[in-house]
Amino acid sequence: MALKSKPGTFLERQLNERNVSKHRALVLKINYLKGLAFEYEKKYDQFIEKETALLEQYYQQDVKPLEAALEGQSKNDIKREKAIAKVLDKSYWLRRKFKTSMLKKNDEDTVLTLLEAFDEDTKIRNAKNIEVLNQKFPSITLSGEEKTKIEQQIANLKTQKENDLAKMNQKGEALKVKVAKFLEKNQKKIDHLEFKNDKLTEKIISYNKTRQAEDKVLLDRFESQLLGLKAEQAKGNLVPEKNIIKLENTVNKIKTVKNVLENDDIHLSISNLKMYFGGVKAVNDLTFDVKRGEIFGLIGPNGAGKTTVFNCITQFYKATGGNMILRNKENHVVDLYDFKTHDMIKEGIARSFQNVELIWELTVLDNLMVAAHSLLITSFFDHMAHTPKLLREDQVIRTKGYQILKNLGIEDYAFRSPYGLPYGVLKKIELARTLMTDPSLIILDEPAAGLNDAETEDLAKVIKKINEEYSVTIFLVEHDMGLVMSICDRICAISFGKRIGLGTPKEIQNNPEVRKAYLGDDDDE
Repeated sequence: MALKSKPGTFLERQLNERNVSKHRALVLKINYLKGLAFEYEKKYDQFIEKETALLEQYYQQDVKPLEAALEGQSKNDIKREKAIAKVLDKSYWLRRKFKTSMLKKNDEDTVLTLLEAFDEDTKIRNAKNIEVLNQKFPSITLSGEEKTKIEQQIANLKTQKENDLAKMNQKGEALKVKVAKFLEKNQKKIDHLEFKNDKLTEKIISYNKTRQAEDKVLLDRFESQLLGLKAEQAKGNLVPEKNIIKLENTVNKIKTVKNVLENDDIHLSISNLKMYFGGVKAVNDLTFDVKRGEIFGLIGPNGAGKTTVFNCITQFYKATGGNMILRNKENHVVDLYDFKTHDMIKEGIARSFQNVELIWELTVLDNLMVAAHSLLITSFFDHMAHTPKLLREDQVIRTKGYQILKNLGIEDYAFRSPYGLPYGVLKKIELARTLMTDPSLIILDEPAAGLNDAETEDLAKVIKKINEEYSVTIFLVEHDMGLVMSICDRICAISFGKRIGLGTPKEIQNNPEVRKAYLGDDDDE
């Protein structure tokens, strides 16, 4: 039996896929141009700050010796102090060398006696050397005329510094005009791309509405066919069981898609999910919805199948059955079975793992930049030739990574290797790396594993901050009930792959099935 479970003609579906791809490409360009605008906005401030610091440095290098001379410290005094310091330093190392050589030949008491004699000779020798240096570099008292000359030199240097600052400000004003022109031109590009993007969004929404209407027709037809087959089977007529199963799966999928299309707040819909490993049912007929913008928790005892659910969603495992329907970054409703693991980032899904998975040879900031590979708009040629466009994009992404680290309070580690950093910091770095992909849904697999109470509390604040400030849906698996109950809006509890509870933290806490799964309550008690 041939089933047409996808609405619209082949051409309509292809056209919508093209619109989604265009939308995705335009968003990347818009984000790049906004990042570029941010970089250019800093150019004037960076120029003024850098040039002012350099002028001040050069001024201080020239004026400090003159000010020291006015205070009575001549060039001879400076040379004499350096020479005396060199004499004393040489004496120190000669003493160490003498002591080491004597310890090889004599006992400690003899060495102490020899050292006393050596120190006495050194003291006399150093006194003579210092006397020679005092004669070689005598103190010089400046005459009134010489002081006036030095004061004039200082005044001249100050005037030169002010003139240089004025020239720098002129260059700064010219740069400010140049930056303003660029920003105006850049904003026009952004406005044009956003206009095109809005048109594509309208087309995608229109397609979703058409799909919703067609799904209703398909659902009515398939449900009618299913009822007919079951009626025939009830009469004793021979009906292939596989036909009924196939129709049931199709109806279930259309209902799941219809549910997402009709409810804009649903981000991810899982229905009748199954994952069997031979005879082991790791996930068995699991159903739940994750709403857009919420923190959703998945809990259960060890071996309940929580991580398996994540692996099915991200296509590390190909589920045995059921449906996983996602509303992606472009507001397009997609079937996760149609994608491979590496496609999840493009659809707006990012995830972390139980163990920290960083590139230890790179700095923290470079780890974040590696995660942004899916956001690049530069071509293979740009990377081969190291074109100016590549360098600009590299700076935009670097700034974005540093800003994320700053928002999470770990910018001090940006240029350090992950080696040796506290485990709580490493967990935050993983969270920061997921944000580099501009996700709409972040999947966290036991983020608090291995953390102490203080680190767990800090992590909870970071997760809530990410959820609120980045408008990201958070879907997490966690054993720490304190963390789950404090940050989750809704929770799904599972046991042996089956759902045993779904609701708010308070409803889950009061659910007898959940308490039984966790505490092993006896029914007779």
